[in-house]
Formats: sequence, structure tokens, C-alpha cells
Amino acid sequence: MNEEALLLSFLLGLGAFLFVFAVIGLICYVLLAMGLYTMANNKGLENPWFAWVPILQFYILGQIIEEMRFGNFEVPNVPVALVVAAVAPAILGTIPLIGWLISLASMVILLYSLYLLFDKYSDNAVLKTVLSVVLPFLGPIFVFMMRNESPNSTIDSINV
Repeated sequence: MNEEALLLSFLLGLGAFLFVFAVIGLICYVLLAMGLYTMANNKGLENPWFAWVPILQFYILGQIIEEMRFGNFEVPNVPVALVVAAVAPAILGTIPLIGWLISLASMVILLYSLYLLFDKYSDNAVLKTVLSVVLPFLGPIFVFMMRNESPNSTIDSINV
């Protein structure tokens, strides 16, 4: 096999690989958006269509979970805090040490918000959160599956 054929084979394989991941990403995006949109509608929130806009999805998520606590500190405006947590790493992530710490804090905040959503609308919130970290495509599937559920009456939230 000559070099051109080998390069062409590699590029075709890479293209197929990227296509499959793009399709999986699109499916996950649609499942997450549909789940958040339905939850926002069921809750009677204004502008449930925000669930279809990538950064504004975090605003809807914050409205759905309503409150977030870290120890004795209660986050004052959860929807705005989640949007800031999602955007901050993109803006400040290039600063050597501070950017890394902000990215880590952002990841913790966003995963905790996902845990709070799972805790509010389903059972096994810890398991679902861990599975969503290990296999990221499961998070949107879980949100989609619980879109028509009512909030649990007793919430076992953890204090971080």
C-alpha cells in the first residue's frame, strides 16, 4: 500500500469516527434540551425555550433545581450562578493556575447541580451522577427519562 492510500484510509477512518461522535453529541443535545424543556414547561417557568440554547440550558437547570447550598452558604441566584459557572472557564481558563482552579470549581458546581436535579426528580441520584461522569452520554438520557416526573417530596441533598 502506498503512502497516499494509507493517508486516505486514515482520513476516512478519522472522518467516520468524528461523524459518529457528532451524531452521538447531537442526540445527547436533543435529549437534554427536550428533558429540560419539558421540566420547565411542567413547572410553569417563563421562557422554557431557553432549554434549547446551549448556555441558557444552565439557566433553566438553575430554575428547576431552585436552590443550591455549599455548607451554610446558600447560592443567592442559582440560575445566574450556573450560567457564570458554565462560561467562566471559557473566559478565564487560559490563566495558568487561576484558570485551572476556576475550571475545576466550575466542574464541581455543574456536577453538583446535576446531582441536585437527579435528587429532586428521581431515585439513585449519586449513582446517576457518577454514571454521568464516567459515561457522559448517560446524563442527557437520565434527564430525558425523568422529564415527566414530579419532584420528590423529600429531598436528600448533601452538603458540600
